[in-house]
Amino acid sequence: MAFTLPKLPKLSGRTLVVLAAVGALAVGAVAANASKKQQAAAPKPTSGQAAPVAADKATDQVSLEAAAAAEAKLVQCRSARLIPVNKTWGIPMPSVNGSPSTNCNLKYGDTPHRGSDRTGDPLTAIQVLQRNLNSCYGTKLTVDGIYGKNTRAVVTMVQRKHKIVVDGIYGPKTRSAMNWRLYSTSTRSWSKTCSSPL
Repeated sequence: MAFTLPKLPKLSGRTLVVLAAVGALAVGAVAANASKKQQAAAPKPTSGQAAPVAADKATDQVSLEAAAAAEAKLVQCRSARLIPVNKTWGIPMPSVNGSPSTNCNLKYGDTPHRGSDRTGDPLTAIQVLQRNLNSCYGTKLTVDGIYGKNTRAVVTMVQRKHKIVVDGIYGPKTRSAMNWRLYSTSTRSWSKTCSSPL
């Protein structure tokens, strides 16, 4: 004796679409429920353990502090250069003496030289930074070429504003985060506003 399947009625295209949608919703509900059960079964951090998000933040903070420590070891900015942004505009900024590099720092105690090294022109480097801070952040620093407590306080304020490591040292991270006033050598004029084109 042969076994035969009963004949199924023919379904319209619209009915097939509705059935497919209902099936997809059912599968989605089952998957969502399984996900909730899996999360509930995951071990919860005890009081001695930090949550994964907190651990990620702590790791990020450690890496930011390591980067800041590396910047603090850079050479002192002992010159200032016009760094081109495009064909018309450039940014006057502190730089390494005898090099187009701006990977240097200025920090509290630079008066203007740091230590016994008397090469370059750190006075101009600090003055360029002080003028820019006055122009772009509305501060009233004395442009004296000394990186004293007032200059450090303003750099600290800029670092907080741009949400970078707050150490009061002007270095590459601060340079790239802060706003600058641009200068055009062709028209010998300053930009009306400040921006962060780096």
